[in-house]
Amino acid sequence: MNPLIPGFGLILLAAVAGGAFAFPLRIQQRYAWENTWLLAFFFALICIPLTVVSIFLPVWRQALVAAGPATVLAAVGFGFLWGWGAVTFAIGITSVGMSLGYATIMGLAIAIGAIIPMIRKWDRIPADARFFVLLGIVTCLAGVAICGRAGVLRERAAPERDNPGKEGASAGKTPLKIFLVGLAWCVLSGFLSACANLGFEFADRVAREAQQLGAGPLAASIGRWVTVYWGGFFAILIGSGSTMLKKGTWRNYFKAGTGRDFGLALVAGSLHFLAQIPYGMATYYLGRLGTSVGWVFNIACSLLVANALGFITREWKGAPKASTRTLFVGLAVLVLAMGILAHGNNLVTGK
Repeated sequence: MNPLIPGFGLILLAAVAGGAFAFPLRIQQRYAWENTWLLAFFFALICIPLTVVSIFLPVWRQALVAAGPATVLAAVGFGFLWGWGAVTFAIGITSVGMSLGYATIMGLAIAIGAIIPMIRKWDRIPADARFFVLLGIVTCLAGVAICGRAGVLRERAAPERDNPGKEGASAGKTPLKIFLVGLAWCVLSGFLSACANLGFEFADRVAREAQQLGAGPLAASIGRWVTVYWGGFFAILIGSGSTMLKKGTWRNYFKAGTGRDFGLALVAGSLHFLAQIPYGMATYYLGRLGTSVGWVFNIACSLLVANALGFITREWKGAPKASTRTLFVGLAVLVLAMGILAHGNNLVTGK
């Protein structure tokens, strides 16, 4: 079997989960974002991973020791930065919606998260493959930018669509100002979110040591996430915990009628876990460029899913036709980018 088939199949699974995992934020009723985020990531980064590695990678502790403190600290550090990316992601998505929020955040995450791992392997990549992979990345960024443009067109019509004749909303804060602040959070999140892939890339020695200890390559890939997750959850604990203390929203956990939101947080955590572990396994099948091509392919697919959910939740109801047409063009460009990336990766695996 061509290894690209299971590779891209696993990425498709990860992308569907990645595109959907923020959905609970849009339908929660009593929790604030910080309540959902802390529970979701405790479940996704601590509970599930420790259970999974205990079953499928019993040598993970020895692998971390063998990898050395420099590797572990680098992965934890990137994880810590990525954790702040998750905190700012929640703020940005809540402020500007899933469609535009994903476009902005993932556009920046694509550029940083894909190119840096590619640079590390530059000398081992054939010239023709470099051209197609870089073309695929640029095409993907163009698709993301077009999707972002669609969101801007939608937001420009929002004041008239949602608040006709209303003045002085939100104590002097216009919808445009609120939108721009939310967009700034998305930009910050984009830079920080790329650190998840960088942490996974720099933790490659953990997987090698796990295989030396007898683990299979797929199980060994799970070990690369463990230290990234530790750093990530620490940042989320600080960000979400301090926000709950400041706003008093920690009380939401003890209010009546919050069982539904608790369940949604667990669903979000499960989806997040499924958004990363299959991707990590896919990088094994994709070969040298797994953390570059796979990363971009994963994000492009998740954008398609996120925008589909944006339509399901009626974010685009009443939006100008120009904005929806622009969005569809952007999504088509993303599909084109995925085809270019698949071809570029095939040029590498075939040589």
